[in-house]
Amino acid sequence: MERLRQAGIDFSVGTLNFLANIGLMLPYILMLLKYQETQSETYLIALVAFYISRAASIFYTKRLNLRSSTYLIVSLVLGALGSLIFALTNAVGWLVIGSLLWGYSAATIWPYFLTLKLHLSQSSEFKMKRLYWLIFLGLGVMLAIDLAAGWSYTLTFSVLALLYLGALPGGILLDNFTNDFYQNRPTHPHGLQQGWRWALSLIGFAAIALLTTLRKAALNLPNGLVLAIIGVALVILAIELYGDRHVLPNYKIRLLNRGFLMSLVLLFSGFFAYFYFGHAGMYVVFALYLVGFETGYPLFNKLGRGSTKRALRLSQVSLLAGHVLLLIPWRWSYVVGILLITLYVGYDNPTINATLYGAPEIDHDMAIVHKYRFSTYGGLLCQLVMFGLLVAVSAGAHLSILSFFKPSDASHFWLYTLSMSWPLTLASLGISLGNILHEPKG
Repeated sequence: MERLRQAGIDFSVGTLNFLANIGLMLPYILMLLKYQETQSETYLIALVAFYISRAASIFYTKRLNLRSSTYLIVSLVLGALGSLIFALTNAVGWLVIGSLLWGYSAATIWPYFLTLKLHLSQSSEFKMKRLYWLIFLGLGVMLAIDLAAGWSYTLTFSVLALLYLGALPGGILLDNFTNDFYQNRPTHPHGLQQGWRWALSLIGFAAIALLTTLRKAALNLPNGLVLAIIGVALVILAIELYGDRHVLPNYKIRLLNRGFLMSLVLLFSGFFAYFYFGHAGMYVVFALYLVGFETGYPLFNKLGRGSTKRALRLSQVSLLAGHVLLLIPWRWSYVVGILLITLYVGYDNPTINATLYGAPEIDHDMAIVHKYRFSTYGGLLCQLVMFGLLVAVSAGAHLSILSFFKPSDASHFWLYTLSMSWPLTLASLGISLGNILHEPKG
């Protein structure tokens, strides 16, 4: 009986570990597949609602100043409810509710899970159970059965809901393990204040919702109006950043840089790569991102030969060289450039986690949430600049916005290279240089 109980705990913690690692992208991918299968406005609305909820949730979480372990459990419950709604109904109202719940879960499950892992690493030898590939294989089998039987992902959504519920005991276990961390910590009043900032952020995310819709469907809106909306969103973003000027002042540029790079690679380059590689372009970029993200840290540590400073400098050289290669209009220099940038991101990610969590002036229960919040700021900045450029060039060339997101051929390669790829790359290079120059000396 004890062995059975331990096996159940191992499975629950392993499932939690798995969901935390894939929770940001897997729900979005499944919903996108559902939309592509049906081409239904209902699922387009749900997809946009999910995307905005995922982007906004990292700003609105922690407002009640509960324990990170409590938020992790909430994320699991909401993830189960969201996926279950998608399994049971196609009513637009319920799907929007499911998208909002699932979006919060997708945005917060990893930051809070990582926070607890870091808490535990400071106080115990507790190890996470790794069942990634077994669970991933199981989900893959469910997806194959779904497609073969024509069940339209109902089985996959249902199994995912069960996985969220199965991870709950693991979340509760981690809550118990971290009790010592929270003892004798001062309690804080809830953070439901500054209503004007809440109102501004709602306007900002409404603008992001519109831009997200423009990536999927044609809307007959005047280009001047769209540019004005982008301008308003940029002003709101600047106000938000100014309002947070006292939060992580020594790390903010680094985090903004991280977010901008992620959007440059996964969003812009994911679409722009079509003009180099056709329909395989997005898969090429995603594969390069995975390779760089997973190998950047061990690679630069090895090249640094035990020197953290040398490893950092090599990663920064990789970052700058990657930008220069992106400016060369040749497919293979573009591939190497993307890889070099993602190798830097792969190195920077664990080092910034350790730096933020180890900084004595930062609340350790908030450090990772702050990281993802400012990274999201950087990602949104990249999106707004990209859309501003796209709307301007589309108006000037008398093209639809979807000509970039859903091209039929590569005839506009030079148009998008000169008007979008080079300006975005140069903007990213400028932020990266500012990050490197802002690096604390010594």
